Amino acid sequence: MRTLIGLSVLLIALTVEAKQCEFTVTTAQPVLLAGKKQTTSLKVAVKGFEMQSEKERAPLNVALVIDRSGSMSGQKIERAKEAAIQAIRRLDTRDIVAVVTFDNNIDVLIPATKVSDRESIERKIRSVQPGGTTAIYDGVQKGAEEVRKFFEKGIVNRVILLSDGLANVGPSSPAQLAELGRTLGGKGITVTTLGLGNDYNEDLMAKLAAASDGNHKFIESANDLPDIFQKEFNTALSVVAQDVQCVVTLPEGNRPVRALNMDVSINGQDITFGWNQIYSGHERFVMLEVEVPGTSDGRNIELATATLRYTNLETKSVDNLSSKVDVRFSSSEVQVKSAINKTVMEDYVELLANLENKRATELRDRGDVEGARRLFLRNSVYLREQADGLGGSGRLGAGAAANTRNAAEAASPAWEGGARKTIVEQQNRLGMQQAY
Repeated sequence: MRTLIGLSVLLIALTVEAKQCEFTVTTAQPVLLAGKKQTTSLKVAVKGFEMQSEKERAPLNVALVIDRSGSMSGQKIERAKEAAIQAIRRLDTRDIVAVVTFDNNIDVLIPATKVSDRESIERKIRSVQPGGTTAIYDGVQKGAEEVRKFFEKGIVNRVILLSDGLANVGPSSPAQLAELGRTLGGKGITVTTLGLGNDYNEDLMAKLAAASDGNHKFIESANDLPDIFQKEFNTALSVVAQDVQCVVTLPEGNRPVRALNMDVSINGQDITFGWNQIYSGHERFVMLEVEVPGTSDGRNIELATATLRYTNLETKSVDNLSSKVDVRFSSSEVQVKSAINKTVMEDYVELLANLENKRATELRDRGDVEGARRLFLRNSVYLREQADGLGGSGRLGAGAAANTRNAAEAASPAWEGGARKTIVEQQNRLGMQQAY
C-alpha cells in the first residue's frame, strides 16, 4: 500500500512539474474609442518554457552545408572550418551531424552520423580546400537529404548553410530558393542561412531561411564566424516545442484585416498559422489587424479567442492551450490613451515601420534613390513620434535612428556593400523575432 501511495505522489509531482509554453493573446489598445468602426492590433504570442540544463534538450540532427567555391579561399575557408569544428564540439552522442561542401560540385564530406568519432570528423573538415563556382540550391538539397536519413519528430532537424557568393549553378533566384525553403519547412526541416561578406545575394538567403522558419545572418567578417556558429547552435540546442499550430477565431462582427509579419491563412472568421519551433525562454508572435464595429460607451466585447497545439519536446506529449482577449469601449480619449499596453504597442509600431522599411528598400532597388531616401526619413519621423507618444521608447528611438542612417546610405556607395545586407537582416529579424 505504501508503495502505491508513493507512486501516486511521484506521478502527481511529475505532472505538476511538467512545463508548458506560455500562450497569450493581447492587444495594444484594450480600451477603444466608443461609437466608431476602427482597426486595432491583436498580438498572438508563444513563449518557450525555460530549459534548466542541456540534459533536458532534444537531440540535434544537423547538416552543415559549407561553400568551398574559389571566393572562399584564404581566411574565409579557414575560419569557416574552425567555426564548424568548434560548434560540433558542443554536441554529444545523442546528436547526428553531416557535412556537405559545395562549389559547382556537391560532396558529402561526412555522411549523417552519430557524433562519436570526433577526431575523424574534425580531420575531414580540416581537409576542405576551395575552388570552383557556387551551387547553393543543390548544396542545400543534399544537406536536407542527409538530415532525412535520421529525420524524426521530437528531435531538431536543421540545415545550416554558409556561403559568401552568388548562386551561379542551378536554380538561383530568390523565388526558387524560397520555394525550396517552403518545401523543407513543410517537412519539418529548418534552414539557417549565414551570408559571409558583401558578395552574396541577401534576398535569396533571407527568403530561403524565412520560408523554412529558419534564421538568417549577415556576417561582415570571417573573424565573426565562430561566434555566429556558437549562437546558431545555442538556438538549435534550446528548442522546446515543435509543430506549433495556432487558430485564431474572431466573433461575428469583427473582421480579420491582415497579418503584419508572416503568411497566414484567413478563412472566414478563422486565422491559421504556425511555426516549426519555439526556443527556450524566447517569444515568437504574429501581429494581426482586426476591424471592430462601432460600439457604445462602457460595453465590453470579445476581440478574439485562440487555440494552440504543439509537441512538447520535454514531455514528448502534445500540449493544447487556449487564450482570449476582450476590449472595452469608452467615449473618453484620456481613458483610451492611458490604457495602452506599451510593450504590445511598441511591437505593433515596429512591424508597421518594418513594412515601410521594406517599401523603401524596394524603391531603392528600382533606382528611385530619392523616393527611398524620403520614405526612410518619413519612417524615422513616425518612429520618433510614436516613441515620444509612449512617454519615451528606447526601442522605437533606436528604430528611428536606424531609418535615418538608412536614408543616408541609400544615396551612398555603402548601399551596394554591407548597408543593404544589414537592412534585410534587420527586416527579417523583426518580422520573425529571431533569437539572435
